[in-house]
Amino acid sequence: MHIDKLTEIAKHLTRSALCGVTKEQLLRAFKEMYDLSDNEIKALLILCNFKSAPDSIDYEYFYNNPLINKAERIDYPFTQIYFYKNFLSYQECEELIKCINQSTRKSTLANDKDEAVTSDYRTSETADLHYFPTELILDIDDKLESLTELDPFIGEAMQAQKYTPGQYYKEHWDFFPPKEKKQYKVYCEWMGQRTWTTMMYLNDVEEGGETYFKHLNLKIKPEPGLLLAWNNLYRDGKPNYKTMHEALPPIKGDKYVITKWWRSWALI
Repeated sequence: MHIDKLTEIAKHLTRSALCGVTKEQLLRAFKEMYDLSDNEIKALLILCNFKSAPDSIDYEYFYNNPLINKAERIDYPFTQIYFYKNFLSYQECEELIKCINQSTRKSTLANDKDEAVTSDYRTSETADLHYFPTELILDIDDKLESLTELDPFIGEAMQAQKYTPGQYYKEHWDFFPPKEKKQYKVYCEWMGQRTWTTMMYLNDVEEGGETYFKHLNLKIKPEPGLLLAWNNLYRDGKPNYKTMHEALPPIKGDKYVITKWWRSWALI
């Protein structure tokens, strides 16, 4: 393949990699999409010039994130969890809900084979943000970057979720458990472990639909524009298993959220 063509594909690969997609999944998709040989894949990675994982990570940097001085803390020992009311405007919430309703698909779970599969463990619907107005998504990204002061290149692409009455996502962690060695290697090879989660609620739910942290005995009721943020790790970088949470099913009314996860190191 001509070098100019490979260079164009490398630009596309770089943009996709920065969204938080795994290396295995992305290279497999690009190999099939562009009918690339193994040598061409190697050439693409050279052109992308991605950084390697650092020898060490300063997790104190994440623990001392500036948002802890800008948002209100929900006081639990050894767990950093905060909320920020009216983080999104009513107009932003309304526009996001409209976009979500136009582009939903079944939510999936990842497995050790790096495959996205549907499961009765998670029955919500997902909306892919590349169908949304670019300016709207960039504005929200800017707000999050201003709040957290994190490197934008460690942020995954935002994910939109819709829950209709009875739909749910059972208890889970947002970090990748190191004990599950194969999954951990696959999902942390690029950009490392998940650090902070920033979740934005877009609407009131008449009944049900709370986010439930069972180890904290905490339920968060959705309300338009509310931001909920928590650190998935302790200050030494070890996973905080107390951050286990689940999306309880709405009983009356739909539930809409937007979530963005932040990793521990940047590819570029």
